[in-house]
Amino acid sequence: MRGASPCLVVACLLLSLPGTGQAETVQAKHARVELLSQSSAPGIQFWLGLHFVLEKDWHIYWVNPGDSGQPPVLKWQLPTGFTAGEIQWPMPEKLKHSTLADYGYQDDAVLLVPIHVPSSFKAGTKAEIGLQVKWLICREICIADHAELHLALPDQNRSSLIEEARNRLPRPWPRSWRASVASEKDDLVLSIVAGRPIQTAEFYPLTPEQIENAAAQPVQTNPRGAKIRLRKSDQLLKPLSVLKGLLVLGNGEAYEMQAPVTANRAKAHNN
Repeated sequence: MRGASPCLVVACLLLSLPGTGQAETVQAKHARVELLSQSSAPGIQFWLGLHFVLEKDWHIYWVNPGDSGQPPVLKWQLPTGFTAGEIQWPMPEKLKHSTLADYGYQDDAVLLVPIHVPSSFKAGTKAEIGLQVKWLICREICIADHAELHLALPDQNRSSLIEEARNRLPRPWPRSWRASVASEKDDLVLSIVAGRPIQTAEFYPLTPEQIENAAAQPVQTNPRGAKIRLRKSDQLLKPLSVLKGLLVLGNGEAYEMQAPVTANRAKAHNN
C-alpha cells in the first residue's frame, strides 16, 4: 500500500488580508475535509490546518505510517515571498491489526502547516495559494482520495480549532532529561533518565523499518526513569547511529526525542 499513487488535485484558495471567511467543507470518501486558518498579518507567521473528520473505524496515516499505508502529502504553490514550513503532526494512535501495527488518526485530526507572510505584502491585497493534496484512507480496504478546498483568510471563526490542534502537538524534549540506546543482537534498549520513575511508556519511530511496530515494548521502571526494550525490524539492514521518534507516556503526553545508539558489546559477545 505504501507504493500506491493516488491522483493529485490542485486546491486553490483566495487569501485576503485582512478579512473574514468561512471554511468550505468537502465530503470525501468516508471523511469530511476542510482547510482552516488563523488571523494573519504581513511579516509574521500564521497557521493553516488541514482538518479531517473521519467516519467510524476509518483512519489516515502519520508521517511514519508503520507497517502499511502512506501519509497525506501537501504541495503548496505560494505567491512570491510566502513560505510554507513542514507539516506539524499531532501525536498519532498505534493501530494494531493481526501481526502488524500502523500509526495514524481516527475520528478527527488537524495537520498544521506554518505559513510566513513577507513584510512587503500589503494588507488587503489578494493573493492566490495553490495546494496539491492527496491522502490514503483505510479500514479493511484502502482508498486513495483528494479534494478541492477553498478558503478566504483569515477564517477567524474556526481559528479555535487551530489552537486546539497546536495543544495536541508533541512537546519538545525536556532539557533535564537524557536518552540513550544500546544496540543488542535483536533489540534496541532505550534508556530514559527523567529524574523520576516512568511507569508506562512507548516509543513511536519517525523512520519506517527500524523496529517491529507490533512487538511488545516491555518497560523496566527505575527511580530515575525507565528502560524500554524495542524489537529490531527484520528490514533493518545497517546499524543505527541515532534513534528518532516520540516517547509516549501513559498520561497521554508525547515528547519529541532523538537518542544516540551505541553497540552493547557485552551482549554482542554473549550472543
